[in-house]
Amino acid sequence: MARDKSRGVVEVVEEVVEEVADSASEPLKAPKKKSKKLSKVIAGNVLTITESVTGTVLTFDGSTLPEEIQAKLMPYGMSQKLGDAAAGKKGQAAVDSINKVWEGLMKNDWTVRAPAAEKISKNDILATYNAMPDGTEKEVFKGLLEKLGVLKVA
Repeated sequence: MARDKSRGVVEVVEEVVEEVADSASEPLKAPKKKSKKLSKVIAGNVLTITESVTGTVLTFDGSTLPEEIQAKLMPYGMSQKLGDAAAGKKGQAAVDSINKVWEGLMKNDWTVRAPAAEKISKNDILATYNAMPDGTEKEVFKGLLEKLGVLKVA
């Protein structure tokens, strides 16, 4: 069944309007992209971590840990893998994503992933705005889009 994209965009924009309604009068700025503090590589049971500022490389062989600790790490990893499947999802969508990843793991497929949450593009938002009839609602929408930097002030 085809999804009404404009309805989803409007709902998202309405949520954003509520969040920024009482914010400062200055335009919002895009957050600066953070650089990764650590890079990690896993090869078998060996985890190599490189710290970005100092360049320090740390290597850990999980098979050298006591059995009790190894046993505790497995459920932790399982919790992380299945929890990540629900990231950005709610309700039945979260449940379905977790089940999809679990089913993949049961088939020995580590790479199975739940589909990412739907992305809404700037073009989708602008198309929704342009399709709106003139009026108060469109003016409110315009103000928000200008504040977010999606619509340039003429």
